[in-house]
Amino acid sequence: MPGAAFAVNSIELEELNQLYIIKLRLCDDEEIQKGSHKKNIFKGDRDTVRELFNNMGDNTIVRECSDLDQLYNYMMKLFSSDELIELEYFHAMGSKKFSSKDFESSIYYYKGSLTLRKKILSLEYKEIAELHYLIAESYYRWKNYDQAIDFYHEAIDCNSLHPLKAIRAHVYTGYSYLKRDDWNNYDDISSAKNHLQKALDMDLENETLEDGDIVDIYRALIDINIFQDNLDPALNYYTLALEICERNEWTDESNEIKEQIQAIKCSEN
Repeated sequence: MPGAAFAVNSIELEELNQLYIIKLRLCDDEEIQKGSHKKNIFKGDRDTVRELFNNMGDNTIVRECSDLDQLYNYMMKLFSSDELIELEYFHAMGSKKFSSKDFESSIYYYKGSLTLRKKILSLEYKEIAELHYLIAESYYRWKNYDQAIDFYHEAIDCNSLHPLKAIRAHVYTGYSYLKRDDWNNYDDISSAKNHLQKALDMDLENETLEDGDIVDIYRALIDINIFQDNLDPALNYYTLALEICERNEWTDESNEIKEQIQAIKCSEN
């Protein structure tokens, strides 16, 4: 008798308790003798586990679970040295660390997932672009704007991001250039201006940005144009921002913008 071994039969989400249930099945003697229980051949077990880890990045309850590492260790015992499972685990851990604002760790895990994905799934351009975006977002939150710019550019250049994330990539690339706080660097200011305007142009087609986000972009473009002594474009952005504020009945913001418009007009006289 060769002993007992189990294979994953299914992994199911229990809706009531929001817990994942891993159901195993007992392998017969022939399977054990052949070593089948060590191979990824049972009803797509490996793909099921990959999907589980992939979903963890989007499932708030699981993302906050403290046993994610323990679950990963169990899975790696069942599917030893499986890089496909490992890359999904890294992705899930990156999401968990980002959610807890541990951006240094989220970068580590996202980069681990990116390295494996480039190695074994190099044609999955959408997923590779997504990981560049997530790494850039982590760097931005960590206030490392140089690295944020580099990874946002990588994500944009893949040309396969979801429209909302593509727009936000341009927005935060623009903000990253501004947050480097080198207003005497013409290239930084010009790049910020181009990316922010690109985001607005893309949003005209997709309408994904919130009104507050658009007003923030207008304010950034106003600051750039005033710095460059381009008062007419600045007034135009002020007018557009005012329209949004009045439509939303944001009284304080509306009054502030009106005062700023008046100050510019007075300075021109």
